[in-house]
Amino acid sequence: MVTTRQPETAVEWWPEIPDEVSGQLLIAVPEGFEITDQWWEELREGHSLFKLELTSQRELRITMATNEGASISAWVLHFITNWMLEGGKGAVFDSAGEFIVPAGRRKRPDGCWVSTDRLPRTPRPWSGIFQLTPDLVLEVRSPSQSVADQQAKMEEWMQAGVRLGWLIDPFERKVWVYRQSGAVEELDDPATLSGEDVCEGLIVDMSRVW
Repeated sequence: MVTTRQPETAVEWWPEIPDEVSGQLLIAVPEGFEITDQWWEELREGHSLFKLELTSQRELRITMATNEGASISAWVLHFITNWMLEGGKGAVFDSAGEFIVPAGRRKRPDGCWVSTDRLPRTPRPWSGIFQLTPDLVLEVRSPSQSVADQQAKMEEWMQAGVRLGWLIDPFERKVWVYRQSGAVEELDDPATLSGEDVCEGLIVDMSRVW
C-alpha cells in the first residue's frame, strides 16, 4: 500500500494519480478542500481505469479495475438478478454504482443489492449518487490487492450498516462471510453462498462463479 500526502490547505486541488497502481493508493484530501459532486464526477471520468472511493479519514482510495474481478462479480450478480426475477425484490448494482454512506464516505462495491424499502422513491432512471448503505455487498480480491486490505474494506462496509457481506478471493477460492452481528465466517472453496435472512431463498452456485 502506498500513501501520499498533499498540502494542508487548498482552494483548487487535483490529485496526482499514476498510470498504474499496485494494491491500493491512498491520497489525503487537503484540509479545507470541498469535495463537490461535480468535482467527484470529473475525477471519476478522468480516471476510468480506477476504482475511486473516499474514506472516513478524507483519503482517496484508488485501486485498479480488473477483468477477473469484473467476471466474478458479474456471475454473482447474475444469480442475484435471477433470484429477483423469481420473486425477490429490490435492485442490484455493479461496480459503477456509488453510495454515500455514514461518515461521508463515498464507496463503490464490486456488486451489491438494495432492498425495495431503502431505494429512492423517485421514478427511474435515477440520477446522482445514492445516500444510503446497500443491504448486501460483495467485494472481489484482485491479484494486486492484499487480503488484509480487502478485509479492512469489508469492515468499513459493515460499520456503515451492510447486513450481509461477501469477500471473494478467486485465487485461493476462499469466501469470507460478514454478518451484521459482527461474526465473520471463512469458507474454503464453498459450493454455494446463501442470501440467508437478507435475501431469503438466494443461492449462488460457486461452481459457475469460479
